[in-house]
Amino acid sequence: MRYKSKKQNQPIQTVFNIEPGFTLSEVLVTTLIVGILSSIALPNYINQVDRARQNEVTSTISQIQTTIAAYADEFGILPTSWEDLNDISAIMTENGPATNNDFSAINLAAGFYNVAIENSDNLFTITATRDDKEKLNVIACINLTNGASGISPETAATTPNCE
Repeated sequence: MRYKSKKQNQPIQTVFNIEPGFTLSEVLVTTLIVGILSSIALPNYINQVDRARQNEVTSTISQIQTTIAAYADEFGILPTSWEDLNDISAIMTENGPATNNDFSAINLAAGFYNVAIENSDNLFTITATRDDKEKLNVIACINLTNGASGISPETAATTPNCE
């Protein structure tokens, strides 16, 4: 016994029972801080994910440019389809290697970009488009006559000069 009351000769009870835990105001302040940090960080995170996807498709298009040149060098003729390019290096789609008999649009393995190739004589133009975010499109070209090539992954990409 710690102290006794003079009147009752009983131990004095504490008025408040202190139990471990958080108060409502502590929980509200913590929730507010987490909400503010999330509203700042989430848009930046989404932008970085989009840029990473754009960099991935830029790398894939660069591989396609190299594959087109390698096919022409190896076989002495221009490729006319995705199937031709697979003789040099597989271009992966969601369903495995691209095996179309033409250069119609394919959906790349990650599923975010559609890639199509247009051929005019020895000038190939490769276009990667996103349906949801057009500002992240990528356009590239390769000219097998003069060896010029270019790639444009910037915002609102325009066709690079390969002539």
